Amino acid sequence: MFSLDHPQKSPLFDYYAPLGTHYRGLLSIPHSGENIPKEFEAYLSGDLRAYKEDVDYKVNELVDIKALQSAGIAVLVAHVHRVCVDLNRAESNCVLFWKNNTQGKQLVVKDPTPAEVEKFIEIYHRPYFEIMKSALQDLEKRKSGKVSMVDLHSMPSKPTEYHMKQNPNQKMHRPDFCVSDRKGKTATPEFIQFFQQSLISKGHEASLNDPYVGGYVTEYVDQFRTNNIQIEINRSVYMDETTKELVPEKVAHLRPTLTEVLIKGFETFDS
Repeated sequence: MFSLDHPQKSPLFDYYAPLGTHYRGLLSIPHSGENIPKEFEAYLSGDLRAYKEDVDYKVNELVDIKALQSAGIAVLVAHVHRVCVDLNRAESNCVLFWKNNTQGKQLVVKDPTPAEVEKFIEIYHRPYFEIMKSALQDLEKRKSGKVSMVDLHSMPSKPTEYHMKQNPNQKMHRPDFCVSDRKGKTATPEFIQFFQQSLISKGHEASLNDPYVGGYVTEYVDQFRTNNIQIEINRSVYMDETTKELVPEKVAHLRPTLTEVLIKGFETFDS
């Protein structure tokens, strides 16, 4: 049924189609992009180090995409940096939303006009959700029950002052993973608990809806007939948060574990 062994590439994202005859679900990775399109440069500070602070650094490299494809899971990976257009935010506040990064470093030095904002939304935000919508509608036609969807992110190992303002009651210690479903709104208890317990069984600490409850992608996908969760990976599990580089030994341990958990989850809830 599916024969693409390579991604459908665009400047905005890569779409890796499922291989074989099964189509089990969709994995979205919206925040690992590091591309700053030239038309955004006039609005930004040019501080590359500041840009890198909040990117979900190399999250797309923390899973075996070919293995996911072979298991019938489509993978959607964004290229454009969230400082330009944040795909985990609604159209109303997605363009150049991050005036400063979560460490307080200035990112945006000039605001675009309303016409420019609309242009950026049309070019950089809508296409990601159009392909997501198409994939989910296709899955709904193929499945008798709920469609499985996971939105994959990473989080700082400790909350910054910005994070504490957003959620004053959160703990300073963060688990290896945070699995969320908008506090029970977007997935059945069995679905989200399967992923949480699978991660725990691999020796990781995994929380539910704390410190994150899911973002705009999770909210958007809920309009479809889905079991739909967000997974946040603690960056200390796979990278050096000071140098902003991957730690190869940690990645080598995490990648097969996370890939296995995802595949088993999608297989278990394949309707």
